[in-house]
Amino acid sequence: MADKISLSIAVVAILISAGSLAYTSSVVGGVSTQIDQAKKDLIGQVGSQANQVNSKISPLESSVNTVKQEQTAIRGLVDQRIGGLEKALQEAQTRLAQAEKAAQQSQKELQALQAEKALEEAAKKEKAPIVYGTWDAPDFINIMWPRFRESYPWAPAEARYVEGFAPLRSRFISEYQAGAPTADIIIQPQDAMIGQLKDYFIPFNEMKYKDLYPAELVWPNKDRIVMYTANMNYAVIVYNTNLVKDADVPKGWLDLADSKWKGKVVIHDPRTLAGIISNLLADLQLALGQQRWDAFMKGLAANTGLLTASGTEAYVKVVAGEFPIGVAYINDVLKQKPDTPLKVAWPQNEPKSMSIAIGSYVGIVNKAANPNFAKLWVTWLLSPSGQKALADTGRNPPLPSLDHPRSMSKVIPPGLGIFTVNEDRLKDPNKWAEIYKGYFK
Repeated sequence: MADKISLSIAVVAILISAGSLAYTSSVVGGVSTQIDQAKKDLIGQVGSQANQVNSKISPLESSVNTVKQEQTAIRGLVDQRIGGLEKALQEAQTRLAQAEKAAQQSQKELQALQAEKALEEAAKKEKAPIVYGTWDAPDFINIMWPRFRESYPWAPAEARYVEGFAPLRSRFISEYQAGAPTADIIIQPQDAMIGQLKDYFIPFNEMKYKDLYPAELVWPNKDRIVMYTANMNYAVIVYNTNLVKDADVPKGWLDLADSKWKGKVVIHDPRTLAGIISNLLADLQLALGQQRWDAFMKGLAANTGLLTASGTEAYVKVVAGEFPIGVAYINDVLKQKPDTPLKVAWPQNEPKSMSIAIGSYVGIVNKAANPNFAKLWVTWLLSPSGQKALADTGRNPPLPSLDHPRSMSKVIPPGLGIFTVNEDRLKDPNKWAEIYKGYFK
C-alpha cells in the first residue's frame, strides 16, 4: 500500500518537474528572442550612426589628403627652387673664383712686364756684358749677338766675347780673386769648375723662363738657381748595323756590362774626366746605388776593348766596324749621312734616362760690372728666341718645348728622362779620377 502511495507521489513529482522545465524553456526562449532582436536593433542603430560618422569623416579625409598633396607639391617646388638657387650659387662662385684667378694672373703678368721693362731700362745704362765662354767666337759674334739685337735694337753693335776653356778659367779666377775687371757672364762646361765656383755667381731664381726648364737642367737646385744649362750634348749607346743583329741590340745602359760584349765595347777614357763617359758613369752611380753600380762597372771594364781620347773617336771606331758597340755623342750621330751603318740604341729598360755627356752652364758673376745687362742677356738666351738662335749655331738647346729640328724633344724618343747630375763629381774631381782608375787599369 505504502509502495503504491510512494510511486504515485514520484509520478506526480516527475510531472510537476516536466511542466516546470517546459515553462522555463518557454520563458527563456522568449527572452533570447528579445535579446537577439535588441542586438539587431542596436547594430542597426550603430550602423546608421557609423554611416553618419563616415559620411562626415570622408570629406575631412579627402580634405586632409588634398592638403597633404598640396604640401608635397609645395615642398617639391621649394626643393626645386632651392636646388636651382644652390646650383646658380655654385656656378656664380666658380665664375668668381675664375675671375679672381684671372685677375691674379693678370696682376702677375703685369708685374712681370713691369720688372722686365725696369730691367731693360737699367740695362740701357750699362755697357754690353763681357762673356767668357766655350762657344766658337764666330757663332757668338755673327749669330747670337745679332739675334739678341733683333729683340733689343738699342744694344751696342759689337759684342764683348772671349772664347776659351781651361786657360780662360784660370784667368777668370785670377781676375776675380784680385778684384780686377773680369767677365760679367760665364759659359763653361758642367765640370769641376762649376762645383768649385758656385759661390762666384748670383742666384737668379727670378729668371722669366725658369718654369719652362726641368729641375735637372738648373744648378744646384730649383730653390737656389745660380746657373742654367745653356746647351747640352747627350751620351748615347751606338752600334754598327753590319755587326749587330736586331735581336742583340742593347736595350739599356746595363747591357754594356753583359758578358757577350767582352772586349767589344769602345768608350772615351773616363779617367780623363773630360766629359761624355765620365759624366754618364757618375750619374749612373747616383741612379743605381753603389752595389749595383759596382757590379755594372766591373762588367763594363771587362767588356771595354779600347779607351779612346774622345767621344768622337769612339764614334768613328764603331762606324769603321772596329767595334760593334760603344758610347758616343748624339751630335755626331745627328751629323752623319743617311747611309752610315750606325744607329742609336735608346734605353728601353731601366734606368730609362739620358745623361748630359757634356754641356755648358751659364751664370752671372756676383762681381759683374754690368749685372742688369747680364741678366737681360741670360734671360734672352733662355727664351724661345734665344734658344732658337742657339740651335741655329748647331748646338742642342735645352728648352724642352722648343720647336726646332735640333731640339732634344725632336731627337730623343718620348718617355726618356734626364739623369740627375751627380754633384759629387763636380765638387771632388780628383776623387772620381781615382775611382775610375780602380776599374780601368
